[in-house]
Amino acid sequence: MSKIKKALERAKAQGTIYEGKGDGLAGTEEHIKVETGAKEVPAPNYVKTKVVEVPHHVFISNKIVSVEDAHPIADQFKLLRTRIFQLTRQAGKNTIQISGFESDEGKSMVALNLAVSMAKDTRQTTLLVDVDFRRPSIHSLLGLPADTKGLKDYFEGRSALEDLFINPGIKKLTILPAGGRIPDSTEVVGSSKMEALVQELKKRYPDRYIIFDSPGLNVCPDPLVLANYVDGVVLVARSDHTQVDSIKTAVELLPKEKLLGTVLNDSRWYDPLAYQQQY
Repeated sequence: MSKIKKALERAKAQGTIYEGKGDGLAGTEEHIKVETGAKEVPAPNYVKTKVVEVPHHVFISNKIVSVEDAHPIADQFKLLRTRIFQLTRQAGKNTIQISGFESDEGKSMVALNLAVSMAKDTRQTTLLVDVDFRRPSIHSLLGLPADTKGLKDYFEGRSALEDLFINPGIKKLTILPAGGRIPDSTEVVGSSKMEALVQELKKRYPDRYIIFDSPGLNVCPDPLVLANYVDGVVLVARSDHTQVDSIKTAVELLPKEKLLGTVLNDSRWYDPLAYQQQY
């Protein structure tokens, strides 16, 4: 067993890990509860939000498998979604930060898959916010142009916030792109304007989950600063890529009460090739 798997096995024993299979995730099915009595939330009537119908093949080519209910890995994101609901919903926690440890661990892919999966649940809407101002990628995963407006335009005073939301053609899912790189990103994330933005997004719609895609904890200070504003953090490690020292360093930096769990992405214990060949 590799060192990274040993480290994550210890986290799993403590109930804070979801193991990745192939290009997605697998959770443990034990203790999965089905909540009843909650009202279904209808899809919003988008008026100011820009609707961009992202083609199905774009999602699949970028491994956003949650759009396809028949995909076996989509079920793994549903399990992850359910575990997060269990840990947050009753407590009114609805702001979730997705971060990696270093770079190229697939945290943006996980964030978008989770957001799509949450949007398919009947009881709330979902907003995905790209706050990775070092290497924004949510727009590219959706096949949107590089010059797509986003939070950068908001913070630099060029656009009103309500003009930046995008619906990618999935009911109850809204995207708030980064809008480009920001050189002084740590100062922006640590500003009172960012803190106020997070609180505004959290309180505006009580039935909405907000997912924040942020850089790796060992890449820059941005995600550690953002963690002060959100309800919980999910970390993404990549099998045979993330170093044990990176995991130890990041976990020591992050307040324990904020950590919801760790996802092991890109594990080769499961081979979805037979399904992927259909595309």
